[in-house]
Amino acid sequence: MKGKIKFPILATILLIFAVFWLLNELEVLILNIPWIPIVLIIISIGLIFNRFSKNY
Repeated sequence: MKGKIKFPILATILLIFAVFWLLNELEVLILNIPWIPIVLIIISIGLIFNRFSKNY
């Protein structure tokens, strides 16, 4: 039996944040959101805890 393939939700969220961040840095899209790196860190920490909590 093959394992169920999951949709990469985290990768999609990170990609969206990265695109908005890049467009902001290139001044194509002006966003005054200084907390984008903090959101990325929180999402990453959540992913790490979620991955390791499934093993126990």
